[in-house]
Amino acid sequence: MQTRIIFLVVALLFFLPVFPAGAGEELERGTAAVAEVMDYVYHYHVARPDVDRLVNGAIDGLLSSLGDPYTEYFTAEDLDNFTNSLEGNFAGIGVELEGWPPYPQVARVLGDSPAYRAGIREKDLIIRVNGEDTAGLTLSQVVEKIRGPAGSRVQLTIRRGGVPDFDVELVREQVSSPSVEWEVLPGNIGYVRVHVFSSRTAEEFGVLMQEFLARGIKGMILDLRNDPGGYLHAAADLAGYFLPAGKVVVTTVDRNGQKEVYYTAGKTPALDLPLVVMVNDMSASSAEVVAAALQDYRRAVLVGDRTFGKGVVQAIIPLETGGALKLTIARCLTPAGRSIDGRGVEPDRWVSTPSLQLVAARQELQPRLPRTVLFNLSGTGVFVNGEKISDHLSPLIQAGETCVPLRFTLEALGFSVHWQHEGHKVLARAGDRELVLDVDMKTAVIGGQKVGLGSLMIRGESIYLPVSLFSRLGVEVEREGEQLKLELLPVKQE
Repeated sequence: MQTRIIFLVVALLFFLPVFPAGAGEELERGTAAVAEVMDYVYHYHVARPDVDRLVNGAIDGLLSSLGDPYTEYFTAEDLDNFTNSLEGNFAGIGVELEGWPPYPQVARVLGDSPAYRAGIREKDLIIRVNGEDTAGLTLSQVVEKIRGPAGSRVQLTIRRGGVPDFDVELVREQVSSPSVEWEVLPGNIGYVRVHVFSSRTAEEFGVLMQEFLARGIKGMILDLRNDPGGYLHAAADLAGYFLPAGKVVVTTVDRNGQKEVYYTAGKTPALDLPLVVMVNDMSASSAEVVAAALQDYRRAVLVGDRTFGKGVVQAIIPLETGGALKLTIARCLTPAGRSIDGRGVEPDRWVSTPSLQLVAARQELQPRLPRTVLFNLSGTGVFVNGEKISDHLSPLIQAGETCVPLRFTLEALGFSVHWQHEGHKVLARAGDRELVLDVDMKTAVIGGQKVGLGSLMIRGESIYLPVSLFSRLGVEVEREGEQLKLELLPVKQE
């Protein structure tokens, strides 16, 4: 069992030696005060608390005072679970979950796992665990209920579109998850998804690169969406497949201003292929380091959403009293000196609709091809560049005029779309084509000209625009029977 929420705290990780605390007088007074309070509570409190409870409470209080979600205390068992999860080894049922309120949704099913053999599929909702409703629980809470020792049983209630809810009983077992998966897409495009930056990620990546070279791929998509990060050296090693030797990948800076620079090793020649990197708001830590470095060197086009914004480094420090401390000790800077922490990395092409992100990445590798959206007005589906899209919004009819979902349609055609909270405006741009939509005033500015929008519609959180507006953006609109086609032709290169 894996969860992306747990992986969000996975740091850019390295190990420090055990060292004595160089306590001055101030630290000694503080330590004495804590010990004195613990002594009185232990000996006189009516609840008769045991020592472990007091120690854990004191540690939790000390660390929570930092306001740092990445600094935490590990018991020996916690540390073992943390390390195994980072390496893709865990006892569970073999699924990854993501939030899909009010229930968790299956985002990935590992092959040859209990979940795979039980027929659990991606996008299944887990609505109960051992009879307990999961609505309103955090992902971490759901994971804790599903996890358990190998050989034990767990019952899940699954909700899947089109069928009644059903129960499955699974036997937990030891599962090993690859950190890298790949396939060759139409057009001889290599697709690689990195799930986590483990100690073996760079090696696995190198093997599949040899496969890609043998196949003569024309371009490559590196998918870092939902990648929570991992080891910092793994990020530098992977970036080295695309950058020349000796290039800065990331610089860490500690509280004293001391810097440590991670360079590409140049063990293999850099791959000279067109490259697109996919990111989203769950791309964190080492995934952000790689994406930012490739962006700084203009080696890749980033497609998707702004990344999570975790740009700090932790060390795992074994404690003499047992367990370990995961402690934030430095911040990260990109090769261009940008700070990731709290900011994330902005993509070059914003695509917030998840089902369109891979389509957009392929478009970036084939810029000379037209970009088309085909709506079946009967509600049977939407096709983007000939590919059926599962998650979409169907057109609506108002006052005899057909209106299509703004964000979905524009993103499918290659526009970056932004919502501006101040002023309630939508900004969309593709090259020199630009739309500024004032939602409150129901007006739009296209190419400097103001246009009225009598047919603007809002359904839930989605805005619908009349198809006539798209013609003003240089989009060809054609309707034949129950099919509505919108096409954006590439700008001709002189």
